[in-house]
Amino acid sequence: MNSKCEFFIAKLVLFMLLFVFNNVAIAQISKIKTIQEETPEQEVVAPYDSLKNICWENFRSQVGQTLYLNDDADYKKTGVYLGITTMPKFEYFALVLKNKNMRYLPDSIVYKFTVGEGQCGSAYESVVGKYYYVNRLIEDPKNSPKKSGLNYSYELIMKDAPYDTVYYDFSSLVKFFETFINTGYIEKLKQKYVGKDLIINKDDASLPKIGTGKYEDIPKGTHLKCTDISIEDGNRYYILLLLHHDKYGNFYVNLTLEIGLEELDTPEMYKVRLQKEATLARKYGKVNADLIIRNQVRTGWSKAMCRESWGAPKSVNVMSGADGTTEQWVYSSSCYLYFKNGVLTTIQY
Repeated sequence: MNSKCEFFIAKLVLFMLLFVFNNVAIAQISKIKTIQEETPEQEVVAPYDSLKNICWENFRSQVGQTLYLNDDADYKKTGVYLGITTMPKFEYFALVLKNKNMRYLPDSIVYKFTVGEGQCGSAYESVVGKYYYVNRLIEDPKNSPKKSGLNYSYELIMKDAPYDTVYYDFSSLVKFFETFINTGYIEKLKQKYVGKDLIINKDDASLPKIGTGKYEDIPKGTHLKCTDISIEDGNRYYILLLLHHDKYGNFYVNLTLEIGLEELDTPEMYKVRLQKEATLARKYGKVNADLIIRNQVRTGWSKAMCRESWGAPKSVNVMSGADGTTEQWVYSSSCYLYFKNGVLTTIQY
């Protein structure tokens, strides 16, 4: 074997040894993190404990809740939604006042700015129909007890992509929130009503029918089954209780502002109502009993009958004269009942 061949073989063996040892060295290398990455904080949703939607009475307890921004027919028409911003308005205005060189551009803090039919604001489709986590409540530092309207802002995090943070400003003068709906409130309503029977409690009751919206008469004592709690498509804050009857069809009751249930009783309430009606009929006759049940009063009634119908007055003013005693029952600043010697003579609304 010549020297050139020996040199080539030796070089090849050396290369193979380097390759093997290199692989062994790499195989022995391990990795370790001396500082663990922080686990993202999990969203904590506080349990909802009210049978009221978000309103002035409970707006402070909405932190940790999930809100749904419902349709608004007026905003939908223009394609512009007002009130959603990228920072609280009162914070922005404070910056404008502090930095005199800063231009006053309200549209610069609007989320997904757009213009439509003379209005500017957030692009309607970018904010409506989404769920928001209420991250915190921000109070205007200029709020004071002497001010009639106090300013606040919710910091909201979109629960679906793009997961942006936005702000919703409101005032203490707002009694209820027209388009934001607390999802916990809907769940509470479902627990209370869905799958339960509700009974028509009046002789002349009528309910709007699903599909037509026209009111149809339903006999007193009819049992209807609640099938769902829903939101009316296209309407702000219209929360509906859906009802079904095999013979009469499908109906709905508007639960907005806690109204709409006057003509419906639970089985327990209906049983008590029938017992009360029977007792009143024995005492005052069926005609008067029906009026009392409807919270109506008639001249010629006794004080006991009026109390059965309207309840106790807020205050009573008594005036005595030569022709007897006159009493004024005060129910409000514009609602009074007047009795002459114990008999109702005048009804003032």
